[in-house]
Parts: sequence; C-alpha cells; structure tokens
Amino acid sequence: MSRVAKGLLIVAGICGLLIALWGWAAIRYNPLRSEARRAWKEKAIAEIAARVADPSRLNGELDALRSAQAREEPREEGFWISDHLLLMRNGDWLAYASICQKEDRRIRDLFLARGSDGQWYYSTYHFCIGMVVLRMEEQPESLAEFVKAYYLRPFDGHSDECLRKTWPPAARPRSASSSANHR
Repeated sequence: MSRVAKGLLIVAGICGLLIALWGWAAIRYNPLRSEARRAWKEKAIAEIAARVADPSRLNGELDALRSAQAREEPREEGFWISDHLLLMRNGDWLAYASICQKEDRRIRDLFLARGSDGQWYYSTYHFCIGMVVLRMEEQPESLAEFVKAYYLRPFDGHSDECLRKTWPPAARPRSASSSANHR
C-alpha cells in the first residue's frame, strides 16, 4: 500500500471516529431527553393518572371550573384553567401537568395531559410559567381544537415518545410556484 493510500485511510478513519463521537454526543446530550426531563415526565404521568382515576377529585375540580365559568364574563382571563385541569366550551377537558424551562433550566418545555377522550397527549408548546399564555387566550371550543392549536400529539401514556419536539413546527419549504407568487 502506498504512502498516500495509508494517509487517506488514516484520515478517513479519524473522520469516521469524529462523526461517530459527534453522533453519540448529540444523542447523549439531547436536552429533550435529559435525565431531569425524563424524571419529571415519570412523576407528571403518575400524578395525572392518579387525578383522573379519582372521580371525586376530578369531578370536584370540574365543578369548580364550571362554577367559575358560570360566574364570569366569557372574556374573563383564565376562568377555564385550574392548576391541573383545562375545560373546553363543549365540556371536554384535559388533566395536565406542564413545566417551562424558566422554572427549571434542565428541563425543556413539556406539557403532558390525559383528555376526557381517554387519550394521552404531549406538546413542547411554550405555555410559560403557570400556563400564563393560556390565561390570555379564549377558551377553546373543544379538545380537538385545543390539540390542533397547541401542537399536541397523542402517545401511549408511558413511553419516552412524549419527549419529542412538537413545537415550533418544522419550517415547510416553499414550492417554486408559491415563491413566484410572493415576488
């Protein structure tokens, strides 16, 4: 083997090793899959499941929100939100837990919920501390409307699938025809 071939083989090996190390580091240090975020996820899922499994607790919180809704003007801030429940206009609800990176810098934004439809949902939408973003929004008509508006995705209620990014959505490439129309 010539000296040049040996040199190229060594360079290729070093490049391959660097690419492998970069890939390992990207997986190992992915902030969406941090140990702190996984631990928060496990605790939140258990708490949500316990709240939903206790009908008196769930109904008490729903009754409190419905009562507040009956007393308030439709545009009053946050009358459809409690610390653990979101109530839609049509009666659909989400029992939820949410964390914002501003609360714990080790944990990227994560919203987990169990809906009145029995489905588990997750989102990386930034609701901010105390769900302040939602408190400024109008009450959604339904669970389906909320799911679409805030980039919720269904999951099985236990796997790490809920650690994936949902928001902001990936940018959609513009087609040649739409680019021509915007000039």
